[in-house]
Amino acid sequence: MRKIKAYTDEDLDIAVSKVLKLRGFEASTTIEHGKSGSSDEEQLVYAASIGSVLLTHNVQDFPRIHYEFMKHGKHHSGILLLKNCLSERLSGAFCILHLPYQQKICRIGLSI
Repeated sequence: MRKIKAYTDEDLDIAVSKVLKLRGFEASTTIEHGKSGSSDEEQLVYAASIGSVLLTHNVQDFPRIHYEFMKHGKHHSGILLLKNCLSERLSGAFCILHLPYQQKICRIGLSI
């Protein structure tokens, strides 16, 4: 089974990427890729280009961006919106997962 690759945007503390790496995930940050200052849409396109799910705290914009992508036939590798999450632990976080090629939003609990 293929592991999920994670790409964190500027809304998340870099500690999130570090914790994911410690847990065996392939994770990288906007800073590591030199993408600081890119728009949300550019971040999502870039994450897809490297085969990664985008992780963000930006619950204001990404649901809309997801639906705009789907509406226009664009695809991405997924968006994981982390709410009420302690970066250093990622335990008991409540998340909204936007899976590529799906129109629905799934609410999941994340415990890493």
